[in-house]
Amino acid sequence: MSRFLPSLMLKRGVMLSVALFASSLIGVGHADDAPFGVPISPNAHLYSYFVINGMARGAFMLGKLRQKDMSTLIQIDEATRKAVLHNMNAQTIRSDFQADQVLARYLELIPR
Repeated sequence: MSRFLPSLMLKRGVMLSVALFASSLIGVGHADDAPFGVPISPNAHLYSYFVINGMARGAFMLGKLRQKDMSTLIQIDEATRKAVLHNMNAQTIRSDFQADQVLARYLELIPR
């Protein structure tokens, strides 16, 4: 009986290896169906707007903003707010891009 034990263990080992290999192939097939990356939160641009707006308020309170820059800053703040609200209502690739661009422009106006 001890002669058959190694061959029985070998057969079970081979069967287990085949089963694991087959299950890994099935897992790979399902991995292709999954979307790539993590979806962006619908509120990400809104959070960014609040942070940048707070930075602008802080710069104003510290006296880092010049009087002549205020009208431009107010205009870009309003344009940014509108772009972010539009992006929240209609989330498309184009509105995401526009919100990113306006947020970046708003951030560039704030002195460090």
